[in-house]
Amino acid sequence: MSESILSKRTIALAILAILLVLVFFILRPFFTSIILGFILAFILNWPYKKLDKLIKKPTISAALICLVFLAIISVGVYFLAQATIKEAFSLYLDLGKVDLLNLINKLVAWLFPNSVELTTQITTTIQVAVTDLINSFIQAMKKIIMDIPQVVAQLFITFLVAFYGLKDNEKIINYVKDMLPFDHDVNEKFLKKSKDVISATIYGQIVVGIIQGIVAGIGFFIFKAQSPLFMTILAIFFAILPLLGAWLIWIPVAIAMIASGATTNGIFLLIYGFLVVSTIDNIVRPFVVGKKSSINPAIIFLGMVGGLLLMGPVGVIAGPIILECVLLMFELYRKGNLKIRMALPTQEKK
Repeated sequence: MSESILSKRTIALAILAILLVLVFFILRPFFTSIILGFILAFILNWPYKKLDKLIKKPTISAALICLVFLAIISVGVYFLAQATIKEAFSLYLDLGKVDLLNLINKLVAWLFPNSVELTTQITTTIQVAVTDLINSFIQAMKKIIMDIPQVVAQLFITFLVAFYGLKDNEKIINYVKDMLPFDHDVNEKFLKKSKDVISATIYGQIVVGIIQGIVAGIGFFIFKAQSPLFMTILAIFFAILPLLGAWLIWIPVAIAMIASGATTNGIFLLIYGFLVVSTIDNIVRPFVVGKKSSINPAIIFLGMVGGLLLMGPVGVIAGPIILECVLLMFELYRKGNLKIRMALPTQEKK
């Protein structure tokens, strides 16, 4: 290879590297929206295909699916946010009126007699934790309201990506296959494994977490817990996150009910939580994950936790995919099947 050709390739690679860095910084503010858009396209792919079979117009089908989903989410979030903020603020005010020290003292005295110092420590910890949690929620809602223009812009990007992700689904997949540097078999395995991990993460963690939180919320309403809707939202949130669960909400709520005098309802809520909420999780999760993927749960767990710590909420989805793809590369290398293409495919001249 002559020095002239080598110099030209070096310059071309340097220009490409600079352009890629510039593209990264341009898209960085919308990175979360882009990832969420592709996730949304993945979730809506099934109804999109059903609708497109009827009208056979990909552009119209993708637009209708996105608009209907946006309308449902917007209406639901609007009314849910109003009720939830109202309950959270009411709970915040009621918390200041409640003699929490006396309530906890009764409960701790029943569990651990003659432990005044322990009661004081527990009371202080719970007061600070609950107050901080409610304050954080209210501040988050205020921030969303104050940043409405930015939220609208992010939503626009999300649904724009989802629209093209649905409409050009096959083109995007074929483009990714062409750009991957491995041979055909390895590319197929990578794409299939990525789809399996996304399915296992979305359906096995997020969907199951939402179901478990809703089931816990039904218990809050049945047994008349304070601010049941707000507690349901918290239960869903904690049920979705790795290492945590809805029990972090329904157990303290039940104990608070017992301590405040609603002993019967509090005990029934505890029983309901142990027998129903936990059981729903154990029944639904293997069923959903088993249907969607046979990925090792430990891989998903470690990927979600590591991704969450490294990249935030987007890492919950991206973490398992990255981890599983790396493990797949090691597995293919171990078996001697990791074949690299010598050149990217080129289009034939017409």
